[in-house]
Amino acid sequence: MRLKRIGAITLAALMTAGTLAGCSGKTATTETTNAQTTAAAETTAASSDTKAAGGEKTVINIWSKDRHDASYVQEKVDQYNKTNTDNIQVNYQLYTDNYVQAIDMAVQSGELPDIMVQQDQMFDKYVNEGQWANLYDFMDDDMKTYFKDVIFPGYNELDEKLYFIPTTGTTCRLFYNKEIFARVGIAEPPKTLEEMVADSKLITSKLSGEGIYGFAENMKSASSGLQRSLLIGLQRETGLVNGYDFTKGEYDFTPWAESLKLWKELLSEDSAFPGCESLDIDPLRTQFAAGKIGMYMSYSHAEPGVYQNQFPMDSDKWDCVPIPTVGGKANGKQLFTGTGGYVINAKSPNLEKAFKVYKDIFTNEDYLVGYYEGGYGVSILPSVIAKAKPSIDFQNKKWLLISDIDALLPKPPHSAFASGMVVEGEDMFKTCESIYYGNADVDAALKDLTDRYNKAYQDAIKNNTGYEIKIPGYDPQNPKLQ
Repeated sequence: MRLKRIGAITLAALMTAGTLAGCSGKTATTETTNAQTTAAAETTAASSDTKAAGGEKTVINIWSKDRHDASYVQEKVDQYNKTNTDNIQVNYQLYTDNYVQAIDMAVQSGELPDIMVQQDQMFDKYVNEGQWANLYDFMDDDMKTYFKDVIFPGYNELDEKLYFIPTTGTTCRLFYNKEIFARVGIAEPPKTLEEMVADSKLITSKLSGEGIYGFAENMKSASSGLQRSLLIGLQRETGLVNGYDFTKGEYDFTPWAESLKLWKELLSEDSAFPGCESLDIDPLRTQFAAGKIGMYMSYSHAEPGVYQNQFPMDSDKWDCVPIPTVGGKANGKQLFTGTGGYVINAKSPNLEKAFKVYKDIFTNEDYLVGYYEGGYGVSILPSVIAKAKPSIDFQNKKWLLISDIDALLPKPPHSAFASGMVVEGEDMFKTCESIYYGNADVDAALKDLTDRYNKAYQDAIKNNTGYEIKIPGYDPQNPKLQ
């Protein structure tokens, strides 16, 4: 079963990846067929045989949401543009906080780029609408063999169609400043959410006069902030996946109450960095690198590259640990997400050349090894792990790697058929915001949220825009995909 393969990779190889080096792995192949193409650009009109330096070239547009690896990817794109013999010009564009909105607008206007960095929300929203190409239609046998260990039915392979190939992995951790902790006498990072609140308040009480505060999160977007922090902790704490109980086949947000009460304290002026409610992730990282924030939560794959390349920070000053839970509860696993994947626009007039660009740049083993060694993500490919010499952060900070508290989790209804389930009123993110930044009654708000999500789920089943999702005998400590 393929799911056992992720266990072998992530729980064995990845936890020791920092010590693996020297073995030469198989090189990913780069051959594919050519086809007639036209160009589609994000800000310019789509046209065939777009003018570019050196004559008539086909433009392949790539959109990314990732800042942390942008310089590395741009370098590889520039190299490809200079050396490819297929008369192709790649246009690489970076979107950040508005990535999903940009995808939505492009779908509606018919100006979707040829290739996009995979992101769960946008992938789920359009996968059932035929928007993403089936990579199996273009992969040769060598490529299928090379990536066989990262093909997971129910995750990136749906109905025997492969939509993206994760080459690295990520989860979320609590990042903390070791020097700030030492200054106020905190001997070790918090294991419980209660300890985290107390530590944050202690830092703020002692160091706020120097502009140093205990905690911050990028709360400008409730969705962005909570998906890398609170929701991940709640998965492990409650055993539910974003409020969904796979055994009962229904939503229940009421177990979130204690965490949200503590988050209200965590984000109070006695604890949090001023202005968290309007903070984006990069301004937060800037302040963390400057030694102004004691701790925050984010993705494990991105931060090493951020503090090595984007906002330089001495590696000895920071580390990470699991996200604390109420009372240290661990009733389930927390989400492990495959990263490094790209989807291809199935409606692109440049489809075959778009696949060739994707294959030549992003599945090349030299690219994948350099990506891991550069600290941009943790490889989940056995041949890359064997060959690469990862950065010092990945060698010395064990919780950057995928561990036995992390797992691939099944998708709840609002993710499995995102466009087919319409929740009336505030979604889970805005409801949480009304609690930690407002005066909403915690228990009443979560009961109402539960009722509204269950109604939307049942309506989707009745309207044939969704289907029942239930996993008999589901074990949160040993999760299985549908």
